[in-house]
Order: sequence, then structure tokens, then C-alpha cells
Amino acid sequence: MLSPNEFTRVLENPSERRERYAEMLPAFYSHATDAYRHHWADSFHLPPFQDGQSLPQALAAQEHRLARVAGLRAGLRALDVGCGVGGPALSIAEHSGAHVTGISIVPWQLETAEKRAAAQGLQNLTEFRNADMMALLFDDGTFDVAFSFDAICHSPDKDTVYAEIARVLKPGGVFVGADWLCADGLTEQEYQEWIEPVCVSSALPDVLSLGRMVSGLTRAGFLIDDYCDLAARGDMTPNWEIFERAAETLTEPRPAGRELMYQHCLSTARAGRAGKFIIGYWSARKPTD
Repeated sequence: MLSPNEFTRVLENPSERRERYAEMLPAFYSHATDAYRHHWADSFHLPPFQDGQSLPQALAAQEHRLARVAGLRAGLRALDVGCGVGGPALSIAEHSGAHVTGISIVPWQLETAEKRAAAQGLQNLTEFRNADMMALLFDDGTFDVAFSFDAICHSPDKDTVYAEIARVLKPGGVFVGADWLCADGLTEQEYQEWIEPVCVSSALPDVLSLGRMVSGLTRAGFLIDDYCDLAARGDMTPNWEIFERAAETLTEPRPAGRELMYQHCLSTARAGRAGKFIIGYWSARKPTD
């Protein structure tokens, strides 16, 4: 584990964030996991809200919608890329009857996911593995579906992740998900002003624009069925409000971990409200030939 001073130095240097991501992420989630579970939920993603929805309802609706888009059902195998503590994997397995394998680079998150699966009686429909999404531990053509919720942004090489997912999908397999992105067309100055603070406080090497994400999926061989800023599918404002309320609880004095989460909440809400930081959605297929 990185020392606190070294962790801070890595976060503040974009090249260090890329080169040392495998050390940086467990250090980040040593602070963020409990904070997210307390202030958010066991599903670590930002959903679009429909009128009157609570956070649990919006999260479940987004997870079940992606499962429907992917055609998940009993007898199919799905891969959850960056599963966290298992929130979406468990929700989708229970909802669809499909078997879900979740991977994470953070070992203690997997322990929590396994305990939650046991508590919900979903051991037979789920499996959790310690793995790097840039080097998946599975044979070619293992899965019918892959999905990811707000996780690939943590990778320093998104193209490699997309190529690995294409490799482990069967021909005709579906890849759906959402990820932390920036708006298309930002200048370098705008990126540094709005997005770099999000990257520093969220342990992200960098984030792609919506257009660059689609280009990366295409380079990996995927056929794109749909993509959009999730703001087109509902109201994203409740997410920013939750971050802002969480920041209000992190009052002085703040030790290092709480300061990081404070900056994480404020920078994400600020850039999200300005429309510079977005959650991008995609649905894509691996060709059958």
C-alpha cells in the first residue's frame, strides 16, 4: 500500500497516475469504499433519475435496463468489469437469472461482494475474481455479455480494456455500460480547469470524451448500437446534490482521507453541474464473423 505522502504525490501527477494505477486504486478505495457505502449505496455508479425516483430506485432501474438491453437471461454468462463490492453484479444476477462474474483490482472489495452474495443466496449465480481489466484472466469467447458501471475510467489504457473485453466475448456478444467521461470539444484549458480536479480526487489516470470512447470501442472491433450522455435519459442533478450533501458532512478538521473525499465530492458535483463532466452510456456488439 502506498504511504499517505506517496499516494498524494501519485494523485497529483498525471503520468504517475497512469504508471502506478495498480497501487493507486487500492489506496484510493481504502478511503472511498466505506464513504460510498455510507453516503451512496453498494452500487458505485451515477444513474439518470426519473420523476420521483429515490437513489436505490434509480440505481436498480439503470442496472435492470442495461440487463434488458444486453438480453441477459438464465443460462447466459456475463462479466462485470470493475465490480466494486458487487452491487450491480448481484442486482443483475438476481433480476436476470444469468451468471455474473465480477472482477476488481481491489481485493477487499471482492471479500465484501462474496459476503453479500452469500447473504442474498446468490453464490450459485455469481463469482468474484481479483483481476486487472487490462489483462483479463479468461479464455477467448468465455462470456455472452460484458457490462461495466463507472469503472473503466480508472484504467490508464481504455483501448486495451476494450480489446480485452472483445477477446473474452463470444461472437455476437454484447457489451453495455456507462463510464465517467468529459464532454466533447473541451479545450485543454477547460479540461485542466474542470476535469483534472475530478481525476486527482477520484484516482483517474484521465477520462475520455464521449466521442473518443466511441472511437475506442470501434477500434476494438465493436459495432455500436447506441451511445449518449446519460443526461439525455433522465435527470443527473440528484447525483450532484448527493455529492454536495456528502461534502457538507466532511467538516473540519479533515484528516487526509476525509479531505480527499471532500475534494472528490465537490469537484465532481461542480464539473457535473457545468456539463463538463458527464456519464456516457454505450451498447455495442462483437461481430458474429
